[in-house]
Amino acid sequence: MSAFKPQKSIKVHMNKLFSLYLFILLTLPSLNLFAKNNETIQKSQSDRVFALAAGREWLDLLHYHRIGLISSFESQADGSAFFLADNGKEDPLAELVANIDAFNNSDYSDESAICRFPARLYWLQSKGLFKSKSIDNCASFSDWLKKIDAESLTLAFPAAYLNSPSSMYGHTFIRINRKSGSNSLLDYSVNYAANVDPEDNELVFSYKGLSGGYPGVFSVLPYYKKVTEYSFLEARDIWEYELNLTQAEVEQFVRHTWEVQNTHFDYYFFNENCSYHLLTLLDAASDRFQLSEQFSVSAIPADTVREIRNAGLISKAHFRPSTMSLMSHMMEQSSSEIKASAKTLVEDDVDIASLTDALSDTKQAQMLELAYQYSRYLSVRKKKDQKNQAKKAIKILSARSKIDSSQVFSDYPTPKYRDDEGHHSKRVETSFGQENEQNFTQLGFRIAYHDRLDNLPGYLKGAKLEMFHAKVRHTEVKQGSDTTSLEKLTLIDIASYSPRNDFVTPLSWEVSTGLKRPEAQHDELVAYLSAGWGGSYLFGQQQFYGLGFFDLNADDDIDKGHHLSIGPKIGWLSQHENWSLNLELKQNFDISGADYKARSIELGLSRNLAKHWQVRFNGQYLRHADNQYQQDYSKSFTLSLMHYF
Repeated sequence: MSAFKPQKSIKVHMNKLFSLYLFILLTLPSLNLFAKNNETIQKSQSDRVFALAAGREWLDLLHYHRIGLISSFESQADGSAFFLADNGKEDPLAELVANIDAFNNSDYSDESAICRFPARLYWLQSKGLFKSKSIDNCASFSDWLKKIDAESLTLAFPAAYLNSPSSMYGHTFIRINRKSGSNSLLDYSVNYAANVDPEDNELVFSYKGLSGGYPGVFSVLPYYKKVTEYSFLEARDIWEYELNLTQAEVEQFVRHTWEVQNTHFDYYFFNENCSYHLLTLLDAASDRFQLSEQFSVSAIPADTVREIRNAGLISKAHFRPSTMSLMSHMMEQSSSEIKASAKTLVEDDVDIASLTDALSDTKQAQMLELAYQYSRYLSVRKKKDQKNQAKKAIKILSARSKIDSSQVFSDYPTPKYRDDEGHHSKRVETSFGQENEQNFTQLGFRIAYHDRLDNLPGYLKGAKLEMFHAKVRHTEVKQGSDTTSLEKLTLIDIASYSPRNDFVTPLSWEVSTGLKRPEAQHDELVAYLSAGWGGSYLFGQQQFYGLGFFDLNADDDIDKGHHLSIGPKIGWLSQHENWSLNLELKQNFDISGADYKARSIELGLSRNLAKHWQVRFNGQYLRHADNQYQQDYSKSFTLSLMHYF
């Protein structure tokens, strides 16, 4: 995806607007906006007002942005209350004229234009207008400002969470740091999210999220609520980035946040999402930002954080580990005896003294701290016997307070790489290989965003999330004409291999759908759906997994029109900073339709050349018994060069 050129686009929009309104002013005097409001705007001011309406600062305040494959030049705000002119969503000049008129005739009630749109008023005052007007007379807004007490901004970036469709790529929101605050958890946060219907299942949720079926709304909540939601309930680590903004920019950001609280924006997972609209808020806070203009098709949270970093707005980063990460870190430092005692204490009705008497003070403290973390996990994450677990947690903390040992576990280490320091989300690939003694060249493009062999730094181990991954292959045929065809189109491919341990037993799972050419009937391009569930275990740096899966292929051109199989899949995954390896064995047992009787072994090996470059080898050996082709095995290998952008 090429970067959207903001200066050029603004110039184009200004030229279009100038031509349009010049035509209207010269040929349709009955519609002349300035004449209609001649008591508000003198003739000598009309040219200046026109220039202000076409300027980027006013357009940012109205959220006139473009993103997506098909987009028109209009405000992305979809609530009518956000505009004072009837056609303010499509006409920035009409909206500016209506605002000037409303501000001139406004009182200071909560519903007045001045009190509803303080950022617009402040901006117009900075241009020399309305010097006598003051938002200090707006009671509700002034009280809200005092409560927010804004001094600076921090961008929060919870890690990706594959078990929620809306958070698969991660999430971002902004913390407003208080001048008088000493505890960041008591600060306020600005969050943008879809206002979903709780009755919608995940399929409906995904459809509406992709099609703009939910209203997206801004909310201002205490920061501790967001930390609890992400780091505890969802077990997601959080990166916090202090933003390098001036006091004036922070104050304008807060004013504009007030303006957008009472409107909505149609929510789209891939572009008008949580991260994108935080950029539009920042753009409205200062004329030196053009952050949202860098995204013309899609906006992935990690990419938006990179854009903020590239703009020089990040002054410092802080890592906040999740409860799950802290518990895993404690387990790594605990003996088998400590882990067993902590689990027994939480899960069984036993007296604390019976487990601690035989232990040293240090081991007692370790066991109690680990037991407390596990108790909180069961209470909230698993919602298991919450009242009893809460009482038990208090007893555990009380017992721990009586032990002198101060720090019995080391601090959680800050990761070497932040989430925004990983490879870019889009990828192109050039491959050369051979399949059944036929040479081929292959080109691939993936719009998002990571697989298990991609460069690891900045991404979750054992996780895979690919969307719209197309491969086109040119095959050299020894007898006959060479062929060029679509080899595979993956619409979505998600896998979460979360390792189990003594305390938590997450389900490893995967799901994939799109178009492919089955190994046993390779001449046909068929629709497919596959999914699997199982478990994964980590031994040092080596991860082993086993899943049961089903695989469904459907097309009129394959034998019997479809093929349904089930079977086991086992694998070994070894992921490292500079290289990764994945070995996988799979057995298909035919259930219905065509007879493939397939059994395969596949090896993938990748080596990082740089952050955004990688070389990869893939090899596969397949045994099958397809009656149509009378072939009981096939083998292939591919050597690929990957580039991330």
